Amino acid sequence: YKAGDIIHGYKVLRVEDIPEFSMSAFELQHVKTGSDHLHLARDDKNNVFSVSLRTTPMNSTGVAHVLEHVALCGSHKFPVRDPFFKMLDRSMATFMNAMTGADYTVYPFSTQNEKDFQNLLSVYLDAVFYPRLQKLDFLQEGWRLEHEINTDPDSPIVFKGVVFNEMKGVMADPSYLYGTSMQSKLLPDHTYGVCSGGNPANIPQLTWEELKDFHAGHYHPSNARFITYGDLPLENHLKFINEKVMINFDKIDPGTEVPLQSRWNNSRSATIQCAPDDMAANQEKQTTYSKSFILPEVSDIFESFTAAMICNLLIDGPASPFYKTLIESGMGSDYSPMTGYHSHQKEAVFSIGLQGINQDDASKLDQIIRDTFVETAKNGFSSERIDAMLHRLELQHKHQSSQFGLGLTFNLMPIWQHGTDPIQALKVDSIVKQFRQHLKTDDQFLQKKCTEYFLTNTHHLNLTMTPDPEYKASLEKREKAQLESMLDNLSHEDKTKVYEQVVLMPENVKMFKNYIVLLMTKCPELEWRINYYLINQRLYETPVITCVQPTNGVTYFNAVLPVNGLRGDLMPYLPLFCEVFTQMGTHTTDYVTFSQREDLVTGGLSASATSSCFYGDSMTSETSVRLSSHCLDRNVSSMFDLWGELFREVNMNDTTRLQTLIRQRAQELANSVSFSGHLFAMKSAARPLAPSAGYSEQFGGLTQVNFMKQIADSDDIDDIIMKLNEIALYVLRNNKDAVSRFALHATPHAMSEATTSLTKFVENIQLSDVVGKIKWNDFESSIPVSNRTFHDLPLPVNFTSMCIATNTPYSHADNPALRLLARLITTKFLHKQIREKGGAYGGGAKHGDDGIFRFYSYRDPNNWKTIQAFKDGVKWALNGDFDQENIDEAKLAIFQSIDSPVSPCNRGLNIFNSGLYDVTIQQHRDRLLDVAKDELVDV
Repeated sequence: YKAGDIIHGYKVLRVEDIPEFSMSAFELQHVKTGSDHLHLARDDKNNVFSVSLRTTPMNSTGVAHVLEHVALCGSHKFPVRDPFFKMLDRSMATFMNAMTGADYTVYPFSTQNEKDFQNLLSVYLDAVFYPRLQKLDFLQEGWRLEHEINTDPDSPIVFKGVVFNEMKGVMADPSYLYGTSMQSKLLPDHTYGVCSGGNPANIPQLTWEELKDFHAGHYHPSNARFITYGDLPLENHLKFINEKVMINFDKIDPGTEVPLQSRWNNSRSATIQCAPDDMAANQEKQTTYSKSFILPEVSDIFESFTAAMICNLLIDGPASPFYKTLIESGMGSDYSPMTGYHSHQKEAVFSIGLQGINQDDASKLDQIIRDTFVETAKNGFSSERIDAMLHRLELQHKHQSSQFGLGLTFNLMPIWQHGTDPIQALKVDSIVKQFRQHLKTDDQFLQKKCTEYFLTNTHHLNLTMTPDPEYKASLEKREKAQLESMLDNLSHEDKTKVYEQVVLMPENVKMFKNYIVLLMTKCPELEWRINYYLINQRLYETPVITCVQPTNGVTYFNAVLPVNGLRGDLMPYLPLFCEVFTQMGTHTTDYVTFSQREDLVTGGLSASATSSCFYGDSMTSETSVRLSSHCLDRNVSSMFDLWGELFREVNMNDTTRLQTLIRQRAQELANSVSFSGHLFAMKSAARPLAPSAGYSEQFGGLTQVNFMKQIADSDDIDDIIMKLNEIALYVLRNNKDAVSRFALHATPHAMSEATTSLTKFVENIQLSDVVGKIKWNDFESSIPVSNRTFHDLPLPVNFTSMCIATNTPYSHADNPALRLLARLITTKFLHKQIREKGGAYGGGAKHGDDGIFRFYSYRDPNNWKTIQAFKDGVKWALNGDFDQENIDEAKLAIFQSIDSPVSPCNRGLNIFNSGLYDVTIQQHRDRLLDVAKDELVDV
């Protein structure tokens, strides 16, 4: 195609090659409606579709967020209950979701199957442009009044609703509360001045009529932007979209453009409150303070690139100015939430500050931030740090992720909404070239920009967040008052309707039980053979697996260092050892210099503590330290030089540096609980059931959160250093218990040099000379067994889990049936009980390779009621209340995961990770395909 061509109602505006990504870009506009379309043609079978709409609410009722939910509750062509959730089990999608941002809503999916792409495209287009928007769906997904016990009309009336409960959980996260407050106070004039997700205090003000009006005004092709990506023909996409949507609409002016924020002549200050954090290491230091600045519009691509580079140079890594003046000051525990450069609004934002400080230190912190800007504007950045940042950019663009197209879509979509040229934004090489030219012709270029962005910029916000012991009680009091006010205005007849409405809602679910109108990929269309990747196993003193792949000029390295024999008293410190191992420097290179060397030649060196069960026995496990890194092919020797230096002379004795990293790690773990509570709940419930589950909880569960809280507040840093040195000695030098193993992924051209460099690395470190198979430790549990645990956390919603040991690991004949059973119980029983009736954001079941069957709920207003739903789900399965179509859907859902795209750097790693050979994987696949109903009832 060429510019000026008309294709199914679309005019081609531009066609350009994007050599950076081996891709061609086509920009089109629909003549009749004015709808914009960007097609990215690339040799990638994982095709992507997304439609985004500029949604600009002017209040905090969450109308855009609720609409995103309700739009997926049935459409004119698919008048079924929850087609979105049902398509999760009727498709081979590698990604399906919908998301609401501050000023946009996006509906994306990806799939490797052409027929599946058409099915999903049909469902998505109908959901977005022709939704039913029924009132009962609004009440269930948004908010409603309902009796606390919905079968008892004499029980108290309370607020319920999926989005209402979701946002109660979200707003309980201090990081989210701080971020949304910062945005609304820095950009108060228009849509950014409200909470687009919805504030629980305002959500009950939203009406069904307002929801429908918002859809009519915003969900129109003239307000929509489409992106398609992959190897499927563009013409087919355009024909389908034109025939199903565009011909039914005319061009309008949606009036959704976000105006520029009017600039302040002076900075402003604000203070907000949050609940105290019981997980905080220092209960006396729970204040957060930051300064936030408006930067240039995101539509100016070069200006945005320059601003992003400066912001990253200011905060990234131990050599950055703010890391030195803020993080290493010891004043706080970590950067404040939202620290960094943000370009998802019309005008970019930069924020910098600290969390975990004394309230009295806010003014002192403000002065440090000002002084750091002044110093940077005067002296700029070293050429080594600029080169390292540009090197990171080059490496990021060469890395081939399994969802490459989806990543491009998410990066382009927000800035395209605000006038950014999407094709020019993809031309990274020309942007970098322009940036380098500015640095060459003006040695004060970055210093001038620092002055412009931060020193002479009067539009900035000073935001303080302090803990209030009465915060939670005040929210509950406000909600109670709001509820009482509503109830006072209800007549007796209105209150009767509240109960009748509840009775109707389950009927709404049953009304559309027959959803055959939905399209479905059939099980016979599934591939019965797995993908095989050619690997070579070479033995030096240590096994090495090499896998030649099209890695686009990048070499990937992985290592497993088993630590099953590590002393029990050292095990809790293993995650901390892994966290600091690559960040402490060595005896010959301080951590700042080492970090700069690392950034110049790699994408980062990382280590993690893991425990995995043996695929043939869930009661044996391998606990290990796993290493990973990647680099451009030209830097492979330098990458292994860095690893070698760490192995030979890592320095754990820098007290100040270690204390800084401990504070950061403790804060990160504490912050993660409210967002990932279901994962913590599952880890806690599964802990006594298998060795890998026990270590997983010790390494990454609430046990580790509390452990890091204790040592962050400990004065005995010498004892911690001693234990980390003992771990280093065992892991890096004296481990005689099991064999370490390594893996390399590279192109045919680069593999020879990579193996040579790895050989040199292995020869120069003093690893165990034991050669053999993976050693699996038998389970000897020292964990007190309790079948009921309650973790009391300051959250307004619950995260609930129940776990059952089935002792059926991956290779067990019953594992596939249990895996399918978990999916069946999730979609056919728990979804209705926990989300639709219970009002939780989500819940379900899963069966792991470790032989543990896990139930869970997420942001759930209930607890014991949910646990009863888990038990009822088992009874439901025992009764066989499902048919062959349900089984086929569950199989499709499982194969979505099994057959999801694998990036070149991860192919063939099953042997490396767990000794799992292709023959066992194929056997597992065959069993999945053959599972019948009687097997599901039996297991």
